[in-house]
Amino acid sequence: MKNLFIIDLMPFLYRGHFVFLKNPRLTASGINTSAILGLANGIMSIVKNQKPSHLILAMDSSTPTFRHQAYPQYKAQREKMPEDLAASIPYAYELAKALQIPVVKVDGYEADDILGTLAKKGEKAGFNVYLVTPDKDAAQLVDDNIFLFRPGHAGDKAEIYGKKEVCENWHIQNPMQMIDYLAMAGDVADNIPGIKGVGEKTARELLSQFPSLEELIEHASEIKGKIGEKILASKENAIISKFLATIKTDVPIEPDWDAYTWKGPDIEALKAVCYKFEFIRLSREFGFDIRPELNRPVVEDKKAITTIANTPHDYKLIVNEADARLLAEELQKCQTIAFDTETAPRDGYASTDEHHCKLVGFSLSSAPGKAWFVAADLVDLFRPLFADPSKTFIAHNAKFDCAVLRRYGIGLATTPHDTMLEHYCIDAASRHSLDLLSEQLLGYRPIPITALIGEKQRGKAQLSMDVLPLEKICDYAAEDADVAFRLEQVLRPQALALSNGNFPVAINEVEEPLIKILSDMEREGIKVDVETLKAYGRELDREILALLQEIRSYAEPGFNPDSPKQLGNLLFGKLNISTTFARKTTTGQFSTDEKTLSKIINQHPIVQSILEYRTCSKLKSTYVDKLPTLIDENGRVHTTFSQSFTETGRLSSADPNLQNIPIRTERGKMIRKAFIARDKNHKLISADYSQIELRLMAAFSQDESMLEAFRNGADIHRETASKVYGIMPEFVSPEQRSYCKMVNFGIIYGISPFGLSQRLKISRNDAAGLIESYFKLYPKVKEYMDKAIQEARDKGYASTILGRRRTIRDINSRNATARSAAERDAINTPIQGSAADLIKVAMLKVSKALSDAGLHAKMVLQIHDELIFDTPIEEVDEAMAIIKREMSSALNLGVNLDVGIGAGDNWLDAH
Repeated sequence: MKNLFIIDLMPFLYRGHFVFLKNPRLTASGINTSAILGLANGIMSIVKNQKPSHLILAMDSSTPTFRHQAYPQYKAQREKMPEDLAASIPYAYELAKALQIPVVKVDGYEADDILGTLAKKGEKAGFNVYLVTPDKDAAQLVDDNIFLFRPGHAGDKAEIYGKKEVCENWHIQNPMQMIDYLAMAGDVADNIPGIKGVGEKTARELLSQFPSLEELIEHASEIKGKIGEKILASKENAIISKFLATIKTDVPIEPDWDAYTWKGPDIEALKAVCYKFEFIRLSREFGFDIRPELNRPVVEDKKAITTIANTPHDYKLIVNEADARLLAEELQKCQTIAFDTETAPRDGYASTDEHHCKLVGFSLSSAPGKAWFVAADLVDLFRPLFADPSKTFIAHNAKFDCAVLRRYGIGLATTPHDTMLEHYCIDAASRHSLDLLSEQLLGYRPIPITALIGEKQRGKAQLSMDVLPLEKICDYAAEDADVAFRLEQVLRPQALALSNGNFPVAINEVEEPLIKILSDMEREGIKVDVETLKAYGRELDREILALLQEIRSYAEPGFNPDSPKQLGNLLFGKLNISTTFARKTTTGQFSTDEKTLSKIINQHPIVQSILEYRTCSKLKSTYVDKLPTLIDENGRVHTTFSQSFTETGRLSSADPNLQNIPIRTERGKMIRKAFIARDKNHKLISADYSQIELRLMAAFSQDESMLEAFRNGADIHRETASKVYGIMPEFVSPEQRSYCKMVNFGIIYGISPFGLSQRLKISRNDAAGLIESYFKLYPKVKEYMDKAIQEARDKGYASTILGRRRTIRDINSRNATARSAAERDAINTPIQGSAADLIKVAMLKVSKALSDAGLHAKMVLQIHDELIFDTPIEEVDEAMAIIKREMSSALNLGVNLDVGIGAGDNWLDAH
């Protein structure tokens, strides 16, 4: 039998858009392809795994439907479609045309109605019909040869529901009852009212007694209690709800089964689409590769994109000592030199591991279009060049290249210019790869790495640089240095212009000087006590086992708490927890993320157990189990810091990620206890800024009440509670202080009354009252917030105290959710970003002061607002005095900077 797949187009676009919402997929020309990528991936999964004989895309009407005419409130509460998503709809038609998949759309009808009509006609025509949609509404259409195909998501497999599966999943007797189920329970997403006070569980119970809505209404007066009253009171709503929930199966469509036969794509048209949207993977699925095309000159947005093929260049390979000496002499005459390294895996470490990888060669550029690639065994001949204090060196991601060269005995006498950090200062919200910036800013498309090492993204099939002939590497490597040289000319002036009065200039006075400090910290590492971790691991194992037993006591045998689907069914099905705060994923499953669970934490004891189980499991897998595998022969772990990963300016760390260790929880404290001083003759010093973000808010808003509290050394949370509740500070209860602490920090993040009510477990009115009282107490804070949002609207970006910028893309969006998130970023970026600026400046000043004093204390970690030092015992007192002094005076913000400091044998004791 032939298989007809009818795909609901919009859910795939929505999924792609929101999956990549925080990191949108952009082409070099700036097209947001997130949504269209979601659609392409969805179609390809079906084509590859299901082998359809016939394929159709169903699309909603762009005009009001018969449902809107009958019930104007239908879907009225839905937010406007985000602009990038709306812009993707024409792209979807382009993709469909290239794939030769018909798009069926009929004015006045929704995609569901097209699914219903074609499904019924397809079944009569002898097809097995598969309705591809995550929406449960379509379950009403399932029949002997009509199936609901719910696409997989986040690693889950796709699910195919026949009549049996539909009935079991929704606890109904036949699929048609799905209409009655929706009519009773309603649908918040579509604004279908249903019967007030009847949820999904009650709807199932009612359907087990009355097989249809009509019979339920007919016998409502016989139903005892309030439920009968609710049914009678909502009779009209229930009837209109059934009308709205019923999918039409008689839309005026004459199917053309020959046209729906999927014969494969129009390859030439698909090549053009893949090229436009830079869909490399999709192109390879159909046996062609657009990467060579991406490397040819074309015209995009009236701007010619050039490549090595049509750009004059002079790239030379240096493989012998005589040529290397001549090159070193020639470069001694140059003032500015760009450089780059090419590396390969070594001893099990990746080629991207700057502290262990193998150097294959390095490239140098002294002018646009002029560069050399030098074999690794000649690196010693260039030591004097790099050690020349009169030279300016340029690199893209300089910390990596400097760290690699340093292991080969090459050190830079000057602070390198870093084009990646230059662009990061200009726009922290963008991507900063060399290839992307080259195409966007220079109109030049570099040679892709896959042209050298193969098409495979990962795995053994991928070649490494050390097995390639140097001749093959030359152009690729030399081009990287050449591009960095040219990017410097574009980016440096812009980055230097981001100055802010008397404060340091972010790029050349903070970010680039920090490169050496971070590299030193990475090399130094910090010692870890494995026995302490093992002991805590055994304690965590006992906790995890006890929590598992507690959780499984509420579930069926074989329950897996790590399965979102099983967990959702347990919480909102078997345990009947209210779905008021629940939300569903695009696959129709209940979300069980931390945000959702925190909203229902008081509704059942299992929720707290689940959250604790997750915390324990994550601590054990991320730190207790993983840290020992990362310890070197000296008992130390070496994290890798990144300066350009976060949009706020905060440093991030990886392998291991030490930024995410819980700071204030008892379990987090036990992890910190395992980080120890290097030996019995050393102590760890911990110094951190106290309430730095609130102090920055006081400085930026110039609110006198807040400034006075900090000047007087008051407990800002107690002080706030005292004024909010109109009582003396000594009478403030712990609960009142906790509430106002949440308000204090929540305001910085632009928290809403709803958000605050969820965090504090209080009513929305009470939360709104707290926020209103707060703004009366600190009126300038509200003025600052409004001003920050307006400035972001006017400029399109927010800035930190050092002038570093972050584009706020959705600040003028018509979509309320996207716009609200952007407004929170506009408020928070100057605060959190400036806190990041401050700790970076402090790191530079403390490092210099310790060195000037001749001390041997080593800065080994930076965790948000905290610095950790490994210090000889005899230097502890002097080092602590220096650290506190330099951190307290790092920047003059007009508000005192309070620094907490301590020392101990381990991080916990020092904190």
